[in-house]
Amino acid sequence: MAASNGTRPAALLVGVVSHLAARVRQAGGRTPPATDPLLGSLVIQDSTFLRLSLRLAGWLPTLRRPEVSGVRIQRWLVPCLDLPEVIDLTSVKLNDRQSWDRSVLGDPVRLATLVGQTLVVDLGSYRHVGFQCLFAAGVHLVTRLYPKTTVTVEADRPVQPPLPEAAGGRITVVADQRVTLGSPNNHTSTVLRGLRLVTADVTPRAKTGHRSPTPRRYEIITDRWDLTAAEVVQVYLWPWQIEPFLRWLKGQLHLTRLLGSSENAVELSVGLAILVHLLTLLAARALGLARRSPLLLARLAVALLHLDLDRDTAPAPLAQLPLPGFLLHPDAPT
Repeated sequence: MAASNGTRPAALLVGVVSHLAARVRQAGGRTPPATDPLLGSLVIQDSTFLRLSLRLAGWLPTLRRPEVSGVRIQRWLVPCLDLPEVIDLTSVKLNDRQSWDRSVLGDPVRLATLVGQTLVVDLGSYRHVGFQCLFAAGVHLVTRLYPKTTVTVEADRPVQPPLPEAAGGRITVVADQRVTLGSPNNHTSTVLRGLRLVTADVTPRAKTGHRSPTPRRYEIITDRWDLTAAEVVQVYLWPWQIEPFLRWLKGQLHLTRLLGSSENAVELSVGLAILVHLLTLLAARALGLARRSPLLLARLAVALLHLDLDRDTAPAPLAQLPLPGFLLHPDAPT
């Protein structure tokens, strides 16, 4: 794959990644999605940046600041399965909100895959019009309240004491309210009624490097009323779990070591990293391990050195997905 990145179409990995993602879903995760109301329907959205040279990557748009040239990768992670659901590559000329509008709200097929799930987004994707589209499609939302948003309190709800094990006892709920977002007097504003606003103080973890243990106040907006107030805050804190996934892709799977500077090579590099990640997940499930790890990745690399596809003692005939321009073995059945 690496030797032919100039001519091998990156689209050929779409079938492989989809096939492996379906197998990961079938294998399940550490937390049964069907029985856990907090994590089972959670999808985390975030983005990361890969730097590229404009001199080598001439296909990128010209920027005023060439030192920030590159591509942005939109990541959609199902945390209970450690499964990246959607990966989009866009130029840095598109911000997170524009990329989100194009990859989700502008794609009915992808929007349909999120029906019934809870999407967790940060302030970079905050937009009332987008939230209205999600609610209309049957997608739940958890996000942070934008500081300048007009808020009208409809009713105050009783504050439930959090469970001792919720986020290690770090969450202190201050208020739980039914609110309306936006002003009806502003003709350019989209008004969202009947949403839930949870205000809470969260004590930082010692290992996060905060200089002061002073609690930080969070104002979380959601349409989920089946969760306790502490669980709503805990759901919003889950996006921090995507950072270890990013370090895994860049540090252990060497995502930053691109196969080339062409658009096809960049897409192929990202697809290969996701493919190896999914294979590692399946290996961990097959071995009964709780999660993937660098040690497991090293073990798989050693096992690959001893794999011989031409051995007559193979337990089953070789088979492959119908991929364009790629043949695993001349005699392999499709």
